[in-house]
Order: sequence, then C-alpha cells, then structure tokens
Amino acid sequence: MNNYSRFDQTDSLLYNADLSQDSCGVGFITHKKGLQSHDLLIKTHEALCTIPHRGGMSAEGIGDGAGVNIDLSLKFFRKITQNPALELGQFGVANFFYPEDHDHYDSAAQELVERHFKQAGLPILQWRNVPVDTKTLSPAALKAQLPIKQCIFGRPEQLANASHAEFEKHIQSTLQQIEFEGFSRRELEGFYPLSMSSRTQVYKGRLNSFEVIPYFIDLYDIDHEISTLFFHTRFSTNTAPATIMAQPFRYMAHNGELNTDKKNRLSENAIARQNNKNIIFPCGQSDSGRLDQTLARRINEDGMDIVTAVLAMMPPAWENDTTLSPKVRAMLEYFSLYEEKK
Repeated sequence: MNNYSRFDQTDSLLYNADLSQDSCGVGFITHKKGLQSHDLLIKTHEALCTIPHRGGMSAEGIGDGAGVNIDLSLKFFRKITQNPALELGQFGVANFFYPEDHDHYDSAAQELVERHFKQAGLPILQWRNVPVDTKTLSPAALKAQLPIKQCIFGRPEQLANASHAEFEKHIQSTLQQIEFEGFSRRELEGFYPLSMSSRTQVYKGRLNSFEVIPYFIDLYDIDHEISTLFFHTRFSTNTAPATIMAQPFRYMAHNGELNTDKKNRLSENAIARQNNKNIIFPCGQSDSGRLDQTLARRINEDGMDIVTAVLAMMPPAWENDTTLSPKVRAMLEYFSLYEEKK
C-alpha cells in the first residue's frame, strides 16, 4: 500500500497537479545560474522521450514535426570555427531550409543569403551542412527530412562597439530583407530561415520527439553546452504535416489554432503599409508560424520586450477581474486598443 499522498506535502512545488492543463508536447529547460552545460541537452533528450504520445505520427512512423530552440554554445562554435577568441555577442548563426528543387536552386538561395549579408556588412565566418545521423530514422522518415544549411557570421565593422541588443536588431532587419526576397521568388519555394540570431538557433524536422537529439549530431556533441532551451512536438490537426510547420519557431512554440488568423494577416499588412513596409508570408506557413513572425516584429520594430509583446498580443480576460490593480487594468485596456489581435 502506498501511503504517500501529494495532499500531505507542505513544501511549495513548481508543479501543481490541480492546475495542470495538458496539451501538445512542449516544454523548456534552463540552468538556474545561466551556466552553459551539455547536461541540459542530455536532460532534453530524456524529456523528449516522455512525450511522443503528444505528437502525431504517420502509419510509416514519420513524425509530424519536432525540434529544439537553444542558445548559442560558445564552446561548440569556438571548436567549429577553430577560433578560441570567439565570444558570445560577437557572432551569430543562421540555419536555413533550402528550396525544394535542390539541384537547380540551392546555389540561387545561397547567392541570395550572401548578397544580403554583404549589404548588411555581416562577415561570413563559415558555411556548413548540419550533420545528421541517418541511422536513427527509417527510410520513409529520411525521405521526409530537409537538409539544414548553417551560416556562422560575425559583427559588422560599423557595430563593433554597439550593444548586443543593437547587433541583434541589425540581424533581424537583415533577416526580414532575406525573407522578403526569398518568399517572393517562385523558384525558391521551400526556402525558409529556421533561425538567424546572435542569441539562439533552431534545429527541427519531420521528426518524432525522441528522434531530435539522436538525429542531429551537433546536439549530442559533448562540447555543445547550452544554458536554456525550449522544445516542441507537433500534432497536426487542421493542416497536413510539413517540415516548415515543425516547431519551435524563432521566439516561441505554440499549441492551438488561431480563429482570427485571416484577420491578423490583413491587420499586419495594413500596419506594414502605414510604415511603408511589406510583409511576405511564406507559402504553406501555419498560423503559429505567422504568430511567431508577428511577435518578432513587436520585439524588433516596436521595441517591446518579449513578455510585454506576448501580453499585448494575447491579453488575459481582464474586464471582470476585480482582483487587478488600477494600473494593471489601465495597461490591459491600453493593449486592447493598441493590439487588434486577440
């Protein structure tokens, strides 16, 4: 007989079963002291192995999509670039899916990226193909994967003494220019930047959750040390599985469907036109992918921090909550007028 009961506990725990609301496979792991360690990736594999039931899988065993968003590993990229003087905040990493017609348009995609990098003054340190272990997947699953091209780049000379935040903003502005052209050219269909940042990078594919770490050789390299990450495994509902829809995205992992997706797109286009800008949504993008794009604009164009941006875009039901202070109510009322999407 088990005499243990969670109701007998008096210690405050992070997990409260009474408040649990299970959803698709999503979670995060972080080092509470902010230290980079390979142990986090080991623990990530353990976590991902517990949630395959939260992701979809075809009759052939192909996952609907899974991946991780991790901070850039200083030790790992010092090794890759053979540059022991490399420092966090002084370099960035961009990961790309290239066009579906690899034989004809891989070179065109690379020319596009390198041209925009040159225009932005971002020096390319190294190109590499992200290595994978093909033995970890079935033949059917291997056919569903897309190779990832990785570009490691440095700071532009004009930002040599700029803050990390200014460097990151410059990177995101360059990414928007790359997307605008890449998503507009029909022959480059399938071209998609998974991530491009001086802070984080994304590894993902048409995988089951338990396949992510074993498939990407980088992630089980003992020199790959990180301090924080979040992961996701997808269960396709109103859309067919597709590699571009695999999560996480650049800023978030999202479960659910947006009933106002069409309105959101129209609203974002209107806001962009007011600022003499254009927004291009890639073909086949999911509503969650568009939400991530919008979140990126709130952070990089509107100057919001990520917490404020998420609160503005998805405010809680506050009108009838009498427990909120007048200042909090005023803030949420402001966001209800500022931000059209709910």
